[in-house]
Amino acid sequence: MNSMTSRHTTLFPLFARLFAFALLGFFVLSCSKDGAPGPEALDDELANIPGLGNTPGSLQGLPYQLPDGVTVVGQISGGMCEGAETTIGSGLLVTVCVGLRNDSDQGRTVTFPAGLILVSATDEYQHGVVLVEETIVIPPGETVRFVFHTYCGNSARAAATSNAVYTFGPITSSKLVARLVDDLKDKKIDAIDYWDGDGFRDEYYTVQTGVQTLLWLITDGTDLDWASFDLAYRELLGGIPNN
Repeated sequence: MNSMTSRHTTLFPLFARLFAFALLGFFVLSCSKDGAPGPEALDDELANIPGLGNTPGSLQGLPYQLPDGVTVVGQISGGMCEGAETTIGSGLLVTVCVGLRNDSDQGRTVTFPAGLILVSATDEYQHGVVLVEETIVIPPGETVRFVFHTYCGNSARAAATSNAVYTFGPITSSKLVARLVDDLKDKKIDAIDYWDGDGFRDEYYTVQTGVQTLLWLITDGTDLDWASFDLAYRELLGGIPNN
C-alpha cells in the first residue's frame, strides 16, 4: 500500500491535544496523589516513567535488536514514506518512515513488540510508543520501506515531522504501559483497519485519540490519584471498539 495521507492530518495534533487535556483536566479537579495506592504500587509510575512525559532520565527496558542480517537503511525519519510498500502500527502523532534491508539469503520476519520505544534523536520531538505488536516480512536481498504509526510518549514535545530522526530504543519495562498493551490486545486499533483507500475513515481519529489519551494518562497524568486515574482509564478503554 502507498503512503496513507488524509485531509485530517494537519488538524489532528491540535484536536488530540485539546481532547486529551480537557479530559485530564476534568479528572484532575480535586484530585491529588494522596489517594489510595493502586495494585502492585502501579500508582508510583503515574507521570513518573523515566524518559516519558516530562519525567527526566533514560528510557528503561530490554534492548531491542533486529534479526541477523537485517539493518536500517538510511534514517528512520518522521512523516510518510514516498513509495512505501505497506503501513503498520497504530497512532498518528509519531508516524515515521522506515527502510529495512535483508542482506541474508533467507526471508526474515521482523517483529516489533508492543512496548517498543522509538527514540527521538532530540528533546524537541516526541518519543514513539508501539502499543500493538506488528510484524513485517523482508525477502532475501531486498529492502522494504514502510510507514510505522506509533503513539506519543511526551505530550509537551512536538509531533514527528520530516525533520525528526528516530532509532529503535528499548522495550519499556513500565508496568502501566504493559497493562495498557494487554488491555488493547482485543481492541480494533490498527491503522490499516480504518483505511478506505483514499484516507482514514473518521472513526479512526476517534479511536486513536482515545488510545493516545490513555497513554497520556499514564505518562502525563500529574496529580491524579489512583481512583481518578483508574476511572478515567476504564471509561476511555470502554469506548474503544473490540476486534
